[in-house]
Amino acid sequence: MAKKKSLDDMRDEAYRRQDNLASDIDELVDRVNPKNAVTRWKNEIVGSAKGFSDAGDDKTAPTLPVAIAGGVIGVVLLGAGVAAAIALSGGDEKDCSAAEKDKARTKAKAAAAKAKQKARSETA
Repeated sequence: MAKKKSLDDMRDEAYRRQDNLASDIDELVDRVNPKNAVTRWKNEIVGSAKGFSDAGDDKTAPTLPVAIAGGVIGVVLLGAGVAAAIALSGGDEKDCSAAEKDKARTKAKAAAAKAKQKARSETA
């Protein structure tokens, strides 16, 4: 048969469960906090990078910082090259003469006026 618990024993059990639940909730909040998650991921990546580069002699590889710096510089130069290529391509408007630009503006104005007139006739 089960022992009958006293009121104090049941109260202590309730407090113990409440404390366990509170600590579980605190741990969950800590885990889902974006700042903590980013820190945890960063530490995992750094640890895996160190583990990948370690030769087993507890010395960090001197080439790892140089490789990272080279990669960053490469990405920056690649981005600058793409931006320069886009800027130098310029599009079709730079190749057009002034007369062609005026003709295109006139067409655009006529189309806008036509659209306004159509909108007015539909609302009337």
